[in-house]
Amino acid sequence: MLKVTDRAVEEFKKLLVESDMEDFAIRIYLAESSCCCGGHYHLKIVEEGEEGDVLVEQKGLKLFLDPIAYEKLSEATIDYDEGFIIETR
Repeated sequence: MLKVTDRAVEEFKKLLVESDMEDFAIRIYLAESSCCCGGHYHLKIVEEGEEGDVLVEQKGLKLFLDPIAYEKLSEATIDYDEGFIIETR
């Protein structure tokens, strides 16, 4: 299952508060790319997920993942160190 470190949760919540959207969620989705390295993950503040998104709640933080991101990140860890880092296994 996707793991979000305490530090990343804290930074996501801080981002929501600073945006005056503390009751909203973060949506993680995979945007296709034309380069050889594949797609890139994007983060977006949303009130609700989109159809087909999977809701993951950790430590009071709501994350919506599109189905492709959910599949690819099912065993990943999201951390924060001067920016959000997604570590896949």
